[in-house]
Amino acid sequence: MTKTTNYEISKKLAEIGFKAETHFSWIEECNFFRIENKNWIENIGIGFKELFPAYDLETLLDALPEAIRNNEELNLKKNEIGYFFWDSDKIFSLIGAHKQKNESLADTAGRLIILLESKNLIKF
Repeated sequence: MTKTTNYEISKKLAEIGFKAETHFSWIEECNFFRIENKNWIENIGIGFKELFPAYDLETLLDALPEAIRNNEELNLKKNEIGYFFWDSDKIFSLIGAHKQKNESLADTAGRLIILLESKNLIKF
């Protein structure tokens, strides 16, 4: 199965208004939350409540702008995703997210989108 954003990241992305095409969604069944293929939910549907879309890494990376200011560009590394730049004093900086223990890169990219939105650097 494709790794997607976890329940909490998916919920926060929905709260900030992020929307993108996805095939997966978090559903609720008898107060138990699980990820499921959206086509399956639509076909079976009875007794399931779709809660939040779940996004894969590629979808989230496509949603990130190539640059957010004049001298910043999107960089992907093994354990971090972010925007790196040199400021006027030649100091290297990062606006990004480091991969946390037991976290998928989809979650890391989701946290970066949430961070950028909270800093008013992107809007949905």
